[in-house]
Amino acid sequence: MEPQPRPVTPAAPPTIVGDRPPKPEPIDSEVLLLVEGKDSHNFFDALCKHLKLSDQLQIMNFGGVRELKEFLIGLRSASGFGDVKIMGIVRDAEQSSASAFQSVQESLKHAKLPVPVNPEQFSYDGQPAVGIMILPGQGQPGMLETLLCKTFADTPERHCIDAFFKCVQEQCPDSRVSNPEKARTRVFLATKKKPHPSVGVAARIGYWHLGQEVLEPTRKFLQSLTAATD
Repeated sequence: MEPQPRPVTPAAPPTIVGDRPPKPEPIDSEVLLLVEGKDSHNFFDALCKHLKLSDQLQIMNFGGVRELKEFLIGLRSASGFGDVKIMGIVRDAEQSSASAFQSVQESLKHAKLPVPVNPEQFSYDGQPAVGIMILPGQGQPGMLETLLCKTFADTPERHCIDAFFKCVQEQCPDSRVSNPEKARTRVFLATKKKPHPSVGVAARIGYWHLGQEVLEPTRKFLQSLTAATD
């Protein structure tokens, strides 16, 4: 009698990790800074080191803007969350600073966390206190790269970069730059001795002037986070 073939068990569908928000890591600080993506994580890590605040707060990457709500819910059950006294959330404005701020407010409400009334102000209506910063700041649309473009606005490189994009527009009319700020930061980084396409890694290398006046609101937001636990 010929052996019967074994039944084939259907393979389980692959898990798409990209559809899930990053899992909150254990918390070991009273101060949390939640940021949008790896580039922002690296940038704010460099800025905190520049301000000598690295040992006073913990930075977490919540992933993309659509993942913040679930990340906050998961954060509440993370080890050490009960000891957190204050938390800052930083995300890009994209097309609208007001819409971005309202989106973060809704995520906080969903996670039953304090909800600030205005950007860069803290809500102390519960623990932890919570503040929100929308980049590039001052109610403007844009993102981290928009703010970084301002750090080299008056440099010779900026004039050359503008001339480059003008030339491309004139010589290649079918060319389209979908995100001018991101494009300009990458061209600026291409002028460095060891170019790197990541604006966050570039911050760690020291390619951004973190003491620039345009970064003062961002520095103050970080400083206000750590000052609240003094």
